[in-house]
Amino acid sequence: MDHSQYSENPASTVETAEPSAAAQTASQSDFAGKRSSCKSHSSIWHMAGSTLVSMLMVLGLLVAARLVVPTLVEDIRYRWYRGQLRAEHELSSERLQNVSLDSLTDVSQMVSRRLGPSVVRINTLRDQQALGQYERFLGSSNPALRYEGQGSGFVIDAEGLILTNYHVIAGAEQRNLAQVNKIEATLADGRQLAAEIVGVDPKTDLAVLKVAATDLIAVEWGDSDTVVIGTPVWAVGSPYGLQQTITFGIISGKHRIDLSGTRYQDVLSPEPAYGDLMQSDVAVNPGNSGGPLVNAVGQVVGVNAAILGESYRGISFSIPSRVARRVVNHLIESGEVQRGWLGVRMQDLAYDQRYGADGQMRPGVRIVEFPKSEPSPAQQAGLKEDDVIVEFQGKPVLSQVSLINMIGEAEVGTTAEVVVQRQNQFVRVQVTLGKRSLKL
Repeated sequence: MDHSQYSENPASTVETAEPSAAAQTASQSDFAGKRSSCKSHSSIWHMAGSTLVSMLMVLGLLVAARLVVPTLVEDIRYRWYRGQLRAEHELSSERLQNVSLDSLTDVSQMVSRRLGPSVVRINTLRDQQALGQYERFLGSSNPALRYEGQGSGFVIDAEGLILTNYHVIAGAEQRNLAQVNKIEATLADGRQLAAEIVGVDPKTDLAVLKVAATDLIAVEWGDSDTVVIGTPVWAVGSPYGLQQTITFGIISGKHRIDLSGTRYQDVLSPEPAYGDLMQSDVAVNPGNSGGPLVNAVGQVVGVNAAILGESYRGISFSIPSRVARRVVNHLIESGEVQRGWLGVRMQDLAYDQRYGADGQMRPGVRIVEFPKSEPSPAQQAGLKEDDVIVEFQGKPVLSQVSLINMIGEAEVGTTAEVVVQRQNQFVRVQVTLGKRSLKL
């Protein structure tokens, strides 16, 4: 073998066996680039995966919140309410241990003594000319022939003003207001005086009378809005002519709207009476009508008006003092009660329209038509038939009776804001209330 061939060109041998430094550098750079590219793609996929996981977590939290939070809020609300009930229960238990029946007896006695001088018996007298001679002779000593009706009342002013129910004197008013001695008031001191009618308001079943007497003892008015269910109350009056009778009970309910279903529903206006009535279990019998309902400090918080059924069954109604005082002021000033008038005939929504899917009552009263005999304030303001009144003066309208009450308590000439629903849109309208006439 010839070895000289290899010895002549050693560099060639080295170059063939090992790559140059530049080649190595280029190869390393290319590898690094590929590696960096792989890392970049991996980083992008990692970020996308992290974002997707985060979105899924947020979505999961939102779904969980949607399912859990209402239940949690409801549970907290009920826990708070149960805590309030428990606190009231425990506090009431402590106070009841300190209550003495003797103190209740004392209160009843004091109420009787304080109201006694102010409560009167109201008698409507028979027309003596319509009776026969024999009946007129007996009538002077027989109350059954002398009296046509009986009720109660109470002094509201020392100068002889008396408040009673309209239905107590309705017969006398309808016969002839000018005839003398058709209405008689028996005072606590025994005097029997002829009473004149100052003014009546059949809508609230109230009437103001006046007798020729001075220096009488007037009642003190109380605030019926502060009376709550369970408040002890006393009724004073003359049931069946038994003067100065007092009975005891509690307020059983509030905001009863009218006297429908009572024995007096035919005597009163066919429309719902204005004002929200208070319900109690105070024994009220024929003759108690028009007498005061008083609280534990002897203040008048209501006017006894009616019972449910033909005889007392544990349910009686009274007109709140808030309503009575307003009516009395109007009757004394002008002899009538001026009430606001919207000028619409309306009806409550159908049952399936009044309640939503959640069971809650929806506000709304539908306008059926406008009066044709005279201009309607509502129509002049832009309200239309089939509009649904949902709000009056910022208060929701839950029924036509409640709307009648709100309108009736507003003064004539008041500009009231009425919100109506018209074809799925809510429209606000300013209506200047007119005066409601007696014939409406």
